[in-house]
Amino acid sequence: MALKTKNASTRTRLSREHREKEIIAAARIVFIHRGYELATIAEIADSVGVVEGTVLHYFKSKRALMVKVIEEFYEEITAAMESGVSAISGAQNKLRYIIHTHISLLHNNSDLCTVILNESRGSQTELLEKVHNFNRRYSNVVINVVREGKQSGEIADSASPVLIRNVVFGAIEHYLWDLVAGTKREDAELIADQLTQLIFYGIVQKPENSRGEINHLISKLNKLIDQ
Repeated sequence: MALKTKNASTRTRLSREHREKEIIAAARIVFIHRGYELATIAEIADSVGVVEGTVLHYFKSKRALMVKVIEEFYEEITAAMESGVSAISGAQNKLRYIIHTHISLLHNNSDLCTVILNESRGSQTELLEKVHNFNRRYSNVVINVVREGKQSGEIADSASPVLIRNVVFGAIEHYLWDLVAGTKREDAELIADQLTQLIFYGIVQKPENSRGEINHLISKLNKLIDQ
């Protein structure tokens, strides 16, 4: 009897997990097409083929369901980002991968990203806090790369990991707004190259004769050593 009870419990748990995933997937589609404010629990329930009470049994409110949709999205992209970065060598290469991957994610999920961006900037403090926490965990991958780069000597000790993170994701957020506004999409490869170069080498115009001056100084130093 104990074995049967255990199996029954396992089946129930798996069924619940499956139902939750169905509801979350349906809610994601409804939120994308209707926006958070216009979306209703009734629409979500109807798309799953259940009654409203069933949805509310799993998620106490529409807000809780929206938070879960955002959470799952961030978990997906965070896992993909961390996995990809771990397989790459060099801080510059890792940073370029992060930028390129993030822009690609915006392209592939622009509708959902628009909903998240709009709702997180609204008046709902709870959702704003949740999104901020999810985003901080996701964007920490840049901070970790900068810290690794500082340890390896690729990145200057004076560089601020938090500031570099803000530059990366701040620039890409502006790109997202252009995307939402219907501006022509730029090539992800080109943006990744340009933003990576900007962060690594700055915007100061390098004099054309700087290499010659350095070589001249090295030559003078060598003569002094030989004396």
